[in-house]
Amino acid sequence: MREKRINFDYLNLYQEIPLFCALELGNFFRKKPPHGTNTVLIVNTCLIGEFAASVPAIRDYLERNEHLSVDLMVSPPIKALAESIRGVRRVYVARSLYGRRNEEGVHAGQAFPVYDTVFVMRASRDALRLIRGISAGAIRTSLKQYSGYGVHLWGSILRRRAPKQWRELNFEMLGGKVRDIPFGDIFHFKESDTSAVAHLGELHTTEKKVVIHVGVGWVMKKWENEKWVSLLTALQGLGNIRFIFVGGEEDTHDQARIAAKLAFPVYSLIGKVNLLQLLLVLRQSDYLIGTDSGPRNMAHLVDTRSLTILGPGPHFYMPWSKKDVVVDRSNGRGVFQMFFATKNGFIHEIPAAAVYDAFIQHLWNS
Repeated sequence: MREKRINFDYLNLYQEIPLFCALELGNFFRKKPPHGTNTVLIVNTCLIGEFAASVPAIRDYLERNEHLSVDLMVSPPIKALAESIRGVRRVYVARSLYGRRNEEGVHAGQAFPVYDTVFVMRASRDALRLIRGISAGAIRTSLKQYSGYGVHLWGSILRRRAPKQWRELNFEMLGGKVRDIPFGDIFHFKESDTSAVAHLGELHTTEKKVVIHVGVGWVMKKWENEKWVSLLTALQGLGNIRFIFVGGEEDTHDQARIAAKLAFPVYSLIGKVNLLQLLLVLRQSDYLIGTDSGPRNMAHLVDTRSLTILGPGPHFYMPWSKKDVVVDRSNGRGVFQMFFATKNGFIHEIPAAAVYDAFIQHLWNS
């Protein structure tokens, strides 16, 4: 398959501001029902990593507003994960602006109650269509925070400073202050999910479990398969270690190519666990090594020690814990590479030896 040369996914992000504006404008003309239902809908139609970064802020809002009944609207792949957040009543779905293949699915016929307020953290055309049919006393969007962050981000790039983290922005969207929330206070799991993970043979070992995620949504964030082979071969020399690959079906090809070049067995959960079960797998693992993508943000959420191989900046999804480590040659630069593919990217400058040394120094021996 021919790799795309322009990252239209990131260009889609600029569509959210006019969608926010349309919702704000429509709020003045919509027929508003009486207040007093004590119900709220939070709309957050985004990708997996973005949602993982928003979960603490959502849980913080729920804790601060225990008297309210709170529903969520998320993109289809995230539904099961969102339903497991403590305090969430119901979860509805709408496609995100990215329009990924895993977002396809039947979600017609969703019946919404009357809400006091609809908070729109992230917008999409599909979400806009659904929101216009919802009876609500008020619609509040993240237009101010979102557009302000855009200005802040470009200012950070020009000044070559680290930008505010996306996790912090989510707290601002919901009127909270950034804080850490223990994993057990965020989620509750069904017995069927815990049982399914408990029966995974890949996790039945006394070895250190190292989760590997090689997949990315953009070529300039992809680390070469040959370097993964070199890294895993070197790490295998430590002994007492088991590598477990995770990801989507699109990662199967890379996993197979890497595994074929290794002189020892590796394990794969690709296609065997859903998003919610992946969270439990990460919780039961010792480390994650991966690129800048959804699973590494989920590892931050469950407090699993992680090493992230970063591509171009600016980096607004940095680890939440100082115990985690990143390997980066961009120093936050590379905004051009975020949108356009080039022959020599910052991530291509990272050798396997640098990742190995970082893992040994900051994770294995710490």
